[in-house]
Amino acid sequence: MAPPKTILDKIIYAIRAQPPTHHDGPSRTAIVKYLQAEMSVDTKGKSSVKNAFKKGVEKGKLIQNGQRYRVVGDAIPEVAAEPEVKIEDIKEGLGEMCDVGDTVVMKYEGKLDDGTIFDSSSNFEFTLGAGEVIKGVSFCFILVLSKIVHTTSYISMHE
Repeated sequence: MAPPKTILDKIIYAIRAQPPTHHDGPSRTAIVKYLQAEMSVDTKGKSSVKNAFKKGVEKGKLIQNGQRYRVVGDAIPEVAAEPEVKIEDIKEGLGEMCDVGDTVVMKYEGKLDDGTIFDSSSNFEFTLGAGEVIKGVSFCFILVLSKIVHTTSYISMHE
């Protein structure tokens, strides 16, 4: 198979190459990051990628649902069931609401049931719901951050 040449062909390749995380396909942000990292496509300040997404939808090659894309004719991806999550708010914040697609910065600490800290960050930045963090963590972040920022919560997650 010949390597993809056009930006649209590269977008289609990127969509198919990513593991399924949502039945509507990967987000535009995840696709663009794949193009940058895996295909060395320069997307900074360029309208060519944005135009290729638009052209793909207009020509019936891509299906768009919000900021997510699938390739026409490809099977709808099977996505694993969401993990069981329990959230206990310890202290509720007063900040603005967050939504999928927003860039957020957070402080977090991941602990095992025995209290052992396995991960932490005081300045962790990512785009909410864009596939930039592992699925279970992203799911928890969306539940907590879509409430109110500056909320201190205890999250217990089991698959």
